[in-house]
Amino acid sequence: MLGRDRAEIMMIRLTLILTLLCAMACSVYDSELVTQGLASVPGRPPGDTSSPEDAMEVVFALRNVSLDQAGDRWRRFGLDLDGMNTSSEDGPYECVAADGNPTLDGDRGIDNSFGQHVLPTVVSLLPCLEDNIALNQGLGFGTVLLRLREWNGTPNDAKVDVSVLSSVDGTALDDVSGIEWDGPTAMLPGGMTEAPPPAWDGDDVFFVDPASLVAGDIDYPLVWKTNAYVSDGRVVLPVDTATTFVFLTGSGSFSLSLLGFLVADISEDRQTLEKGLLAGRFSGGELVATLEPLGICDEGFRGSVTSLLTNNLDLRIDPGLGDPGDPCTASSVAFSFEGVRARLADALAPVELPIPDPCEASPGGAPAFDLCCQSVALQNPEALPAECSAEQLDAYRSLPNPVPVPPEEGF
Repeated sequence: MLGRDRAEIMMIRLTLILTLLCAMACSVYDSELVTQGLASVPGRPPGDTSSPEDAMEVVFALRNVSLDQAGDRWRRFGLDLDGMNTSSEDGPYECVAADGNPTLDGDRGIDNSFGQHVLPTVVSLLPCLEDNIALNQGLGFGTVLLRLREWNGTPNDAKVDVSVLSSVDGTALDDVSGIEWDGPTAMLPGGMTEAPPPAWDGDDVFFVDPASLVAGDIDYPLVWKTNAYVSDGRVVLPVDTATTFVFLTGSGSFSLSLLGFLVADISEDRQTLEKGLLAGRFSGGELVATLEPLGICDEGFRGSVTSLLTNNLDLRIDPGLGDPGDPCTASSVAFSFEGVRARLADALAPVELPIPDPCEASPGGAPAFDLCCQSVALQNPEALPAECSAEQLDAYRSLPNPVPVPPEEGF
């Protein structure tokens, strides 16, 4: 019986690995749409810039994830995903929205319907959304980690191995060999005191979430691309809908599954990522599925936000199928971020990162909106709940990565 169980486990591991390899190699997305557009990613450098001997490995912890695209900021935020500049309803355009008309682009053909039409409402409903993402990422809870391997260390490399991981916890400790665990929290030896949080000084250690790996194997991350590249100092990672980025938002979470690109400038000293951008096509159905985990629990309210989402779809999830007159099935999305050098702990976290369910206490009930944060204190202090303490607000004020403001000059 034991031998049979082991055989079944090995078969499951093999199936997962084969699925992963297929995901790495197979994609219906034509990346030339984005490398030839107006607001495009840089093209891949010549093949001779890469060598099998390339062996540099660097890890960056992502922070300062910015969602705020108020005013006309959305116009400079994103990529030209369809290779068209839809500046008027006369086109050109890839598909039409629910009202039969195309959604207009931002500057240089930038596609960012989500930032234009939906995010202002989401941010107004969830005023602490960015604060809580910053807080959790800053403390090392669910921090997104970008791992580059087989890089030549120069501004141009035609083939780089890039994987995306997530952390359960992180710390500024140099020696983590004696770390103990209290659930998902890293503790100092003795288990009585929490390990100090990351300092974001380039030397922090993060414990990888086994849920971001195939069968808990660090050599087989779920999000792993061997065809990424670095062009003029900018790392370019093609991502597909099998790539999911999960951000903890306090009482809930926000998951992104995009067909597009992650791009960021690597600093000359290789210590930071600057002007990071995650942009792509987000399936309309997947977008709707993010509402309840965010804390929009009331079905009627969720239906109103769903209508806002579906009425402003501007792309097809598969750009290779359909005609310009067909209904759109995806929304263009863009978020900015920065990154700081980090280290991976030799040992994985012993547990997976817990993902909170904000609607569990009152399914179908009132929205689980958090109003106790620095943004509310600064912009609308009278809205702070009576139970919001100075200690809770200090947690945001003391962060080494404050709530970000994206570059005004765009990307």
